[in-house]
Amino acid sequence: MALIIAMVLGLLSLVFVLYPLYTGSMKKDRQTQVEMEREQPETEVKELAEDEQQARSSIQEVELDYQLGNIEEPDYRSLRERYMRRALTALKSRYEREQEIDDDIEQQLRQLKESYEKTNHE
Repeated sequence: MALIIAMVLGLLSLVFVLYPLYTGSMKKDRQTQVEMEREQPETEVKELAEDEQQARSSIQEVELDYQLGNIEEPDYRSLRERYMRRALTALKSRYEREQEIDDDIEQQLRQLKESYEKTNHE
């Protein structure tokens, strides 16, 4: 009987000692995950903005080449239209992604507000 009590007490003390380590690593993992989630949208938006800027630069180059007489009008129109579509697509994608981010922020704010109200009313 004494052996069983000693084993139970030993297991309880082991749980008592290891539990903070386990929960601390879970918090750290969650914090790392949250940081990665925050960085991901910023990276996506930056990439979309860079794509848009590259398309705009290409449009400017094509216009300069046309003004200098380096390319013919049909080629100019074709290239300009292609780069305009590319710039508009990048702009639209960036706008949609920013809207998604805004919606996520609004949802998180609502959740925080609801949890705050629940804790204050209890």
